[in-house]
Amino acid sequence: MFKRQDLFTHGYYLQKFSLHPQVQKLVELEKWNEIDQLFIQLTSPVGELFSFIQNFHSFSKIETMLSIRESSNPDEEDGIWHDDGSRIFAFSLSLNLHPDKIEGGELELRLKNEEVSEMIFTPEFGTAILFLTGIHGYEHRTRQVKKGRRIMLVGWCSD
Repeated sequence: MFKRQDLFTHGYYLQKFSLHPQVQKLVELEKWNEIDQLFIQLTSPVGELFSFIQNFHSFSKIETMLSIRESSNPDEEDGIWHDDGSRIFAFSLSLNLHPDKIEGGELELRLKNEEVSEMIFTPEFGTAILFLTGIHGYEHRTRQVKKGRRIMLVGWCSD
């Protein structure tokens, strides 16, 4: 159930989430396993990120993964349109220290079977993109990263 339905006029909302300075250091050092472990704690039912997202939509569980997309990857291309299945809500949390150095990598969101979409550029470090999934009639994809590296914690909320 939405807790702040007015925030989702376009199917998404951007909100700053305060990350501990330790996260920035771990990103700089590319300590991906340590970052993963930290976010397991933050997204547990007693974690700060779990509580933060609960302000927008009710759910009981979060699944996450780190998404690292680089222009130097020869297989880098536009993602496919998808709706996250039965998950009720989704988010991407920016771990990008220099989003101004990234070209491409936008999150594109649209109502299913529509041509018109919203393009959400990679936000600054610690900004969450909270967005609706197929249950609410939306689908999304990530565009090809053409320059730089895009680092996001992506997550799905379900009951």
